[in-house]
Amino acid sequence: MNKIMVVDDEKKIVAMITAFLELQGIKVVPAYSGREALEKLDDTIELILLDINMDTIDGIEACQKIRENSRIPIIFLSGNGTQYDKVLGLSVGADDYITKPFDPLELAARVKAHIRRAQDYNPSVKSSANIIIRFDDIMIQKNAHKVIKGKDEIFLSSKEFKLLLFFAENAHRALSRKEILKHVWESEHYDDNTVTTYVKRLRTKLSDHQEEPQYIKSLRGVGYLFDADLTFEKG
Repeated sequence: MNKIMVVDDEKKIVAMITAFLELQGIKVVPAYSGREALEKLDDTIELILLDINMDTIDGIEACQKIRENSRIPIIFLSGNGTQYDKVLGLSVGADDYITKPFDPLELAARVKAHIRRAQDYNPSVKSSANIIIRFDDIMIQKNAHKVIKGKDEIFLSSKEFKLLLFFAENAHRALSRKEILKHVWESEHYDDNTVTTYVKRLRTKLSDHQEEPQYIKSLRGVGYLFDADLTFEKG
């Protein structure tokens, strides 16, 4: 049985989500503040549903703290449905953003999809050798879902990692934002701004200059091109 955490200061919402997801075979750990979520989070939890508007430590701050050392999938829940709010949520490390009120069936589907994608990169379920991709001082360990720059690990969310891997596996080829959305997000719920936001985050984490990027280059009117000399090997 999958196990997730639902974080919201409205206990009725937590109870409603818990009741529905447990019918879907998903165990729920409730938390009613960002602080409680940080205290309860452990390695057994596979995903976090995180409300944004909470007292003391809100969802944005909680997400930033979690992202300091964890790649666990995070889905924001919020009554704020503006494009700015969505971009802000994604920019601090969330993998998805769902606006209240929401369809419980869609919520369950997205939860299961993110857990499944995270498990795809879990080395404990891989029987084949780890594929390693190298360029300059950066190493991508595909099956282990790790990125190392020099001697330091770069912590990426599952979506950031999937985007970087898609770029690397399609190096030196022009990629439109629509193509990136299709292969990385596998959903029509997002627009081109989502790709722009994630590319900006990746550039920052890879120390790829925003104005004159070395790796993820912008192609005006087209999309992006990943420009690096790659080597592929088995670990």
